[in-house]
Amino acid sequence: MTQQPLDSSLIANPRLYNLILRIEPLRLDVMIYSGGEDDDSLIYRSIKLDSAPSQIAALEEAVYENPVLLGDFNRITVILASTDYAIVPEWVADDDSLETAVADKLIVNDDADTELLTVNIPESGVAVLLKPEVRLLAFLRRTFNNPVILHHVAPLIKYFHNTEKLGAAGKIFVNLRSDSLDIISFGGEGPKLVNTFNFRDKMDAVYYILACRELLKEDGEDHEILIAGNSEIRDEITPVLRKYVGYVMPVIFPSTMFKAAKDTMKAPFDLIVLPLCE
Repeated sequence: MTQQPLDSSLIANPRLYNLILRIEPLRLDVMIYSGGEDDDSLIYRSIKLDSAPSQIAALEEAVYENPVLLGDFNRITVILASTDYAIVPEWVADDDSLETAVADKLIVNDDADTELLTVNIPESGVAVLLKPEVRLLAFLRRTFNNPVILHHVAPLIKYFHNTEKLGAAGKIFVNLRSDSLDIISFGGEGPKLVNTFNFRDKMDAVYYILACRELLKEDGEDHEILIAGNSEIRDEITPVLRKYVGYVMPVIFPSTMFKAAKDTMKAPFDLIVLPLCE
């Protein structure tokens, strides 16, 4: 690793702070914040991970080169970002045989031992199923004190479901990254569609959004589209989407997090909104 380590002196007493780690194959995002009223308390960093010899080895190296992450924090949350997951009703997650049957359909690395992880979102009536590697979970659990482990769509579902003043039903929420996007739509009783797509070209992102909207039109609603995440890509695809959809607008950036640190605007949106959902 050649990146400048996080300055341990910035955190005098980790017990007064919360730590969020967001993990994807080539990147580790870190957010440390007090959870109080101190607008200057938030620290955000993005650390590139070397894929060789493995993601887990690169993650371990990044953590140990930033010993501030090993502090005794008040709360530690880990977000695992991936396209391989399933959204199921709570009653499926409560039935071991049904849960296993769904989990067996998930695409995973056949050469790696995996563990079924269930992330419940009770306020939305659903759960997220994923199968991360056992080695990854073992590292997280032995390195950090009682971490809460989530999938990246969980805070998005919570946030969009809870913050729309006029209700989330009838809207399509899009969360953009440089090479992937999440699409979430709600009905009257909870999420109707949740999916994550990788893309190489920005027009592929437009295609996925419009295809999902066409699928949802079966309920007779003319869905609005609200876009969060990568502002550069959002600004490029919004004019194209508006040729086909009457209402396409950006999601308003959470004012609380903007005050906390302007650097957070560079962070993945699911990481930004997680403190607002805890």
